[in-house]
Amino acid sequence: MKVLAMYLPQFHRVKENDEWWGEGFTEWVSVKDAEPFFDGHYQPRIPQDQNYYDLMDKDTMVWQSSLMKKYKIDGVCMYHYWFKHGRQILEKPAQNLLQWKEIDMPFCFCWANETWARSWSRIQNKNVWSAVREQDKNEDKNGILLEQDYGNEAQWRQHFEYLLPFFKDERYIKVEDKPLFLIYKESEISCLPEMLECWKKLAEMNGLKGIYIIGAGENTDKRYGIDAKLHHQPSKSIKQISAMHTFKGRHDINVWDYKEIWEKILNEEPVGKVYFEGFVGYDDTPRRGEKGSIVFNTTPETFSYYLAELMAKSAARQNDIVFVNAWNEWGEGMYLEPDERQGEEYLNAVLYAKTHYSHLIDKYTEKNEERTEGKLRQIEELNKVINKSDCYLQLLDRWMELREKGCSLTEKLYEAGYRKIAVYGYGILGRHFRNECIQSKVTVEYIIDRQKEGIHTNVPVYLPEEVFPEVELMVVTAVYDYDEIYKKLKEKNDCRVISLETLIFEEEL
Repeated sequence: MKVLAMYLPQFHRVKENDEWWGEGFTEWVSVKDAEPFFDGHYQPRIPQDQNYYDLMDKDTMVWQSSLMKKYKIDGVCMYHYWFKHGRQILEKPAQNLLQWKEIDMPFCFCWANETWARSWSRIQNKNVWSAVREQDKNEDKNGILLEQDYGNEAQWRQHFEYLLPFFKDERYIKVEDKPLFLIYKESEISCLPEMLECWKKLAEMNGLKGIYIIGAGENTDKRYGIDAKLHHQPSKSIKQISAMHTFKGRHDINVWDYKEIWEKILNEEPVGKVYFEGFVGYDDTPRRGEKGSIVFNTTPETFSYYLAELMAKSAARQNDIVFVNAWNEWGEGMYLEPDERQGEEYLNAVLYAKTHYSHLIDKYTEKNEERTEGKLRQIEELNKVINKSDCYLQLLDRWMELREKGCSLTEKLYEAGYRKIAVYGYGILGRHFRNECIQSKVTVEYIIDRQKEGIHTNVPVYLPEEVFPEVELMVVTAVYDYDEIYKKLKEKNDCRVISLETLIFEEEL
């Protein structure tokens, strides 16, 4: 069983951090400034021998790789940041590792595809690095620091070309002989099918067998091009259970029980190809202050026990990788690296689990055999209905925001050179979109819908299995099922196919 630890490349200075959070800021600043909020609250965390390292120092990575070898950590999954127009940040540690071939640190990437923003920003699904250090709270601004956007094929190619030298490095981790690449929130990428199709072609053109894509997004169905999912912890499970305690008064901190979260992880029975992730602990008060969250009752012994169980569960599902959160998330209290209190005991816990999980496999194999597939499917279908409603609500909210600002979807299409289009799906979204087209210079030539007989309109309507004329563009308004629809349309037509979600959320076509 391989253990891959999540790896944060935030421990070195960059000009943006100096500008946003203060001169000399790295994650260590938040760690050093942390304070305890109640008796027994372990803060600040201090690395063993006060080793506040700099990832620009080659000796640091040599030290990390030697620790990994000693305790049988098989590699790291390094967070990768790629924003609008190819903007990068915190990329230097990976680039240095690529050059330092003699450092035997197997690695892969997890694309952390979130917008960076201030805590008070109205932007949803954002990453807030250091709420405790925010000073500019002018809510007239949008609070965006780095915007996440996915662009068009030119940007996808640029991104792939950057990744290619890493993919070809002999230390880069592979699954099924393909470079392993995680996407933190694949559900946020409306153009995912087109992008991954582009990447797959480029991979094969460059002598690779493809790319093995794992999606780490929460509560999403398997999407086109995604080979497997990762249940990212503790964020996935912590939302499904109640806090053990909430400290009121000056502090409003939620505290969860470590064992309860781990039991939730071990008891879930997902459908499909899913990789599991364990976690060392959690305490993000160094970043969030009194608005943070804490997982209590963490010990190396408890971690070791549950990690062995998770390895057995993974082996019973024919998985040979377990992820651990994290190698060095000091600002969130998730780190295997030695500290002054526990030394190397959490690393010892990994070594113990790797050598003691085998006898537990039969227990989880029996559980797999006892699973009622029908019940799991019922749960999956219920989650699909909930997720679909949430998806459409978010899309409509954004669409109305654009209209309130005087932005038109059809103007965007016209400026991109599209005049004659087809619409797939004539439900609520499809009807509203076509009505917007009627009042524009963009013509809907025909509609594609499974309910052809019930649609009465003055343009032709085709069933999906019928042959329909070529157009410049097809817009799929059945956005929740877009991945499967995209695949079938591309098998029949050469024209471009996009989701209405892409049209609404992406600036460029």
